[in-house]
Amino acid sequence: MFIPPHQASIIECTLTDCINQDPQKQAILAALKQLEITQKGFGSFFIAAGFLRNMYWDYAHAFSSPTPLSDVDVVYFHPAASEKTQDMILENELVELLPNIPWSVKNQARMHVKSGHTPYTSLEDALSNWVETATAIGVRVASKQHLEFIAPWGFQDVEDLILRPTPFFEQKLPVFQQRIESKQWLEKWPKLRVVWPKD
Repeated sequence: MFIPPHQASIIECTLTDCINQDPQKQAILAALKQLEITQKGFGSFFIAAGFLRNMYWDYAHAFSSPTPLSDVDVVYFHPAASEKTQDMILENELVELLPNIPWSVKNQARMHVKSGHTPYTSLEDALSNWVETATAIGVRVASKQHLEFIAPWGFQDVEDLILRPTPFFEQKLPVFQQRIESKQWLEKWPKLRVVWPKD
């Protein structure tokens, strides 16, 4: 059983409760903690994107079973080891721990190139430049089974079921719109609401 952070917000407690009711997500977080133990030089590994976002959307829609995970996005920040081959080594270790999970490991220290940004300075900086605010959240197991969350734009949009582009992607709205349409978020979770930037 996992424990919310000290002085946790209501939504952090809700997310923790949802994880504690989902054996698969508990196993995924336990595997990630094992990776941190064996790969101490890489710092903290978080699971971000749909792992938490979709889970909360399912909860808010009172779904009886969780939406299947299309992938499990593991993120970390290590400027000294930014080769893609390093990500594959870490990913293979997770596959050995949990073979049936669609792992996807990416060092965010190199992901600025894909998005055309200046180099990121931290994991939080990297996540703050993802497409949607609701996607830019992550979780890991800290000490003594306490969960640690990272959310550079906070949890309000997640809690309010809002899809909103981050500031960088306010200038690239076709990317934001294409993701909404291709992933069929509004069809899967009809309570979601898209908030477009003001002109």
